Amino acid sequence: MSALLKRRFGEPVYKVTIDAGFTCPNIDGSKATGGCTYCDNTSFSPALRRGDPEIRRQIDNGAKFYRERYQARKFLAYFQTYTNTYDDVSRLRRLYDDALAHQDIVGMSVGTRPDCIDAGKLALFQQYAERMPDKLVCIEYGMQTMHDATAERINRAHGHADTVAAVELTRRIAPDVHLCLHLIAGLPGENASMIRASMDECARLAPDSIKFHHCYVYENTVLARQWRDGLYEAPALQSHVQLAADCIERMPPATAIQRLVGEISSPGVLAPTWGKTKMQVVGLITDELRRRGTHQGSRFAS
Repeated sequence: MSALLKRRFGEPVYKVTIDAGFTCPNIDGSKATGGCTYCDNTSFSPALRRGDPEIRRQIDNGAKFYRERYQARKFLAYFQTYTNTYDDVSRLRRLYDDALAHQDIVGMSVGTRPDCIDAGKLALFQQYAERMPDKLVCIEYGMQTMHDATAERINRAHGHADTVAAVELTRRIAPDVHLCLHLIAGLPGENASMIRASMDECARLAPDSIKFHHCYVYENTVLARQWRDGLYEAPALQSHVQLAADCIERMPPATAIQRLVGEISSPGVLAPTWGKTKMQVVGLITDELRRRGTHQGSRFAS
């Protein structure tokens, strides 16, 4: 995405993460409780949330870091925390309006679940895209896997049919909105063949961009307990490198690849411990593609 943003806006654009106080339907009991097994359960309590309710103040504070370190001038408002369309359209409009009105914001990216979207919400996204053609408007759906048995195992509380329906509805109602899908490699119970099947299905859906990363074990999660009890094995470095290269080969050439690896050394990450930075892992993936003599789209079944 950084390259895409730089091409569009003529200079680097930095993401400012926003916590707008949302929850999720598999947390609040409307579909399930406890959240996804890999999510940090301690942060489900509103008393423990650190998000500033003032969107513009969050942007100012986040932008300050990038200004001082990188002399940044342009920013993307990233509604990342939990399910950022999980409310009525009137509140969503107020939140998004606040972010897009900031003088240094050149667009927004909204992370959500595919079962938390509808025609009314997508019409709002399309309105922004039409009214503000100079800004990037992006929606990110957590596909994660195409396998419903896995989704049930991780307490996702929705199936792959919801992802397909969300993508189709987005293309119909909000054709000018950038559509991103997330995939996770190494979810409990999945093998390499299953992960590659999800890659192929993601490619068939032809998103504008993808985020592909490994499943990491975060403290205070169900997955952390499973890992400590020997019920879950975190992905090995070489396995992820191979799968990431597989993913690149399978994606349509027009699909931008925003991410190839998840969190590695952030506080709270228990496993895997690869002893590498993100850029070093990306370098290994690049080396693997070079070794194979392949490139993005070389195994895409159009």
